[in-house]
Amino acid sequence: MPIIWTRRRSSWHDPKQGWISLPPGLRTQYVGFGAVPKREQKIFKSILKRNPRYVLVWLMNGVRAVSKDMLLEVTTMTDATDLEKAAMTAALAPMGEYVTSIGMQRPLADYKKEEVLTLIEVVVTAYQNHMANADSDSIPF
Repeated sequence: MPIIWTRRRSSWHDPKQGWISLPPGLRTQYVGFGAVPKREQKIFKSILKRNPRYVLVWLMNGVRAVSKDMLLEVTTMTDATDLEKAAMTAALAPMGEYVTSIGMQRPLADYKKEEVLTLIEVVVTAYQNHMANADSDSIPF
């Protein structure tokens, strides 16, 4: 099953919850009509018929019809080994230090290109350093 995130900030009005604003990077999943309450199925079928680029996803504790353009889908992720998970964990502290230095309150979408490239460099360097210094018995090859 693919992993899906919202691609960009979006907002819409929900009759029960009022205005909803979704940040980019919110994890979600595709759903079928089985997840839609019976009384709302006709509405969702009508929306999907009028908008062929729309799909049903689970967002904000409910089913939503959103444009495929709003979603970022990743289908090639593999399960990380314990060593890889440890390397990811080791990258958290340097990443946190860098993000703190450029302003944690800013959303990632507001970062300049140079800031994103530096963030990637910080994370990849910390990950590689952990992998390079790992005990040779824990390396699976």
